[in-house]
Amino acid sequence: MRRSRKPIRITSRKSELAQVQARWVGDTLSRLHPGLAIEYQWVASDGDNPANAWNARPGPQGFKGLFTRAVERYVLDKRCDLAVHSLKDLPTEETQGLRLAAVPVRADARDCLIARGGITRLEDLPKSATVGTSSPRRAAQLRRLRPDVKIVPLRGNIETRLRKVLEEGVCDATLLAAAGLDRAGLGAHAAHRLDPSIMLPAAGQGALAIQCGFDDHATLIRCLPLNHAVTAAGVHAERQVVAALEGDCHSPIGVLAEPAEVGGQAGYRLRARVLSPDGSTCLEADDADTVKGLRRLVQRITASLLDQGAGRVLRQARTGRRLESPE
Repeated sequence: MRRSRKPIRITSRKSELAQVQARWVGDTLSRLHPGLAIEYQWVASDGDNPANAWNARPGPQGFKGLFTRAVERYVLDKRCDLAVHSLKDLPTEETQGLRLAAVPVRADARDCLIARGGITRLEDLPKSATVGTSSPRRAAQLRRLRPDVKIVPLRGNIETRLRKVLEEGVCDATLLAAAGLDRAGLGAHAAHRLDPSIMLPAAGQGALAIQCGFDDHATLIRCLPLNHAVTAAGVHAERQVVAALEGDCHSPIGVLAEPAEVGGQAGYRLRARVLSPDGSTCLEADDADTVKGLRRLVQRITASLLDQGAGRVLRQARTGRRLESPE
């Protein structure tokens, strides 16, 4: 194919973290394609509007796409060539007219404990400590481990949440994604990373999604070298579990697929956890299979959770839930 000199126009949300992630994609494309011009367009998503987000309650489609659909419109309308998202914010159903061009290598998928007073472990938080989070997944797992703690809403970008805990003392602690802290240059605050056995991450956490027009073959070819096959297969399996459970990125579902050797062959270990909002119910499944058996592995995991009653737990969890800030 003849090389096009047309610049690549990249769009993402206006938040600082989203811009850092998009610029990383642009810089990588520039290195892969010397002389290629990169342009950026920052978009305020529906979820960035407090009137839409923090007071939102689920309708027929839940919160699906609240943080991504405005960005996607720029690609659908051909105002931009590709969109960069945090993969955990992207609905499991593909948007008509768009396709995933690449999923780069995953960063650290774990959550971090950010606490005052040098506390490094959840068990060391004071009795009845206040923990700020607006994530149903994090809140449910925390309540399961520490039913005495008080969960309070904590919203805003990474810097805002760090300041509210460490400087203003709005609450005793919070939980943030390690990948976001690392990408934002705030990895010094991510020293206390929680093992997935304690806090299972959201599907796709730590991974990026690069989206382009379904028929935009030139942009697809440019982006393909950014795709990391091991990451892409793993996060796809995680998203399949969420989809099979009829959940979304704001459901109290933790799921993680990690590369693992299975019977001497390359494979994945897949763990999933479904919780009631108060943490009193916790359904778990943990299994492994080879790369070729990844589809069967997803089916076994979801069947196990559904047999345990995951559908009922998630239906109850949808009542009255509020939206998680994506950063």
